[in-house]
Amino acid sequence: MNISSLSFNWDNYNGKLKIFQKSQIINIMDDYYNSDLSVSKIISKYSINMNIRNLSEEFPLIFLNEQCPYDGSHLLKRLPSRSGNLTITPQCDVCGHRLEVNCSCDGCENQRKILEKRKREIIISTYTSSVDRIKYENLSATSRIFLSVLLHAGLNDEATKISGEKIIENKLSPTHELDCAILEHLLSENVILVDPMSPMESFNVNNFPNEYYIFKVNYLINLEFNEKGIDFLEYPDRKGIIKYKEECLDIWKQIALHECIEYLINQMKIVNFDFNPKEKTKLVISHLLEEYSIGQVRNLIYGSVNNAAAWYQRSGISKKHAANSAITTLNNRGSKAKVENWNLKPYQRNYGSKASQLSIVFFNDILQKGDKGYEEIPSIKMIEEL
Repeated sequence: MNISSLSFNWDNYNGKLKIFQKSQIINIMDDYYNSDLSVSKIISKYSINMNIRNLSEEFPLIFLNEQCPYDGSHLLKRLPSRSGNLTITPQCDVCGHRLEVNCSCDGCENQRKILEKRKREIIISTYTSSVDRIKYENLSATSRIFLSVLLHAGLNDEATKISGEKIIENKLSPTHELDCAILEHLLSENVILVDPMSPMESFNVNNFPNEYYIFKVNYLINLEFNEKGIDFLEYPDRKGIIKYKEECLDIWKQIALHECIEYLINQMKIVNFDFNPKEKTKLVISHLLEEYSIGQVRNLIYGSVNNAAAWYQRSGISKKHAANSAITTLNNRGSKAKVENWNLKPYQRNYGSKASQLSIVFFNDILQKGDKGYEEIPSIKMIEEL
């Protein structure tokens, strides 16, 4: 290191070597960086009697060519240790600005505020909708149910917006896939809109502001409110919904499918199988639900997964192979149960796995069946009997 070429901040130097003349300090630094002398020998050579832990930390700071963006002062930097392990961040001696991403100086804080204001203006411009508010009576039964469930799961304490984080916290539906489907349905129908005052971090920086995280943004309800208010949306008139039998049946089947998928995934986890259900799994379960209730399919899943786990233990096959075999076994067990007329006892959900808001609202408030919704085969006949 060419010590003589460096520009030192002598005016504000307050290190332990200040008792020495500048020329002596430069000689000490030159020996430290450019000689083979150990630190102890350098201390002995110059009779440095102070208790010094790290000699390089006592050297004066050096001026850099780079200037502070706020006051134009040249940034200062500490010289490195011999080992180079010391993290050195250039900084401004006037305003305290540091050359790092999270600098907390007044200038950087002000720049962040300006940038955040500009970004918020862009978000507001992008997500302030000109779409007319929708009349509740024009909503489909599906939209009414999904909106009710969304309000149960995510309505904030002030009842002004739907919180994306609360949707997950309060378990909107049995699976992440169905969570997304519910939100996408309501967004596509303009029943809900992205709140332009959602947290800044809920928008993807790589495609700002057009891409957002659906479970981090907040949502606004885009409906005409009548005198009944928001309570009517969260607790809708079931008679106005169950008359749409086909839609109710479709939702029942969706719930049944995803309740069984959730149970299957949990059973796979219990036996330490990594499993991500694909289309074949959905086809098998959907087929079983034509003949069996949610609880009965859980019974079949329980036996199939445990058979697969036992086979894995006996044969030494891979876990992936064993997990895939559970789906084949599930399909075969379902066919055999039908042919042999098994008396399949409905199984309940796993201990510790809470019911989703969709299942609770649909079975308790819409169908008013309670747990029987898990024990009956989804059918138009069952809905007509309500």
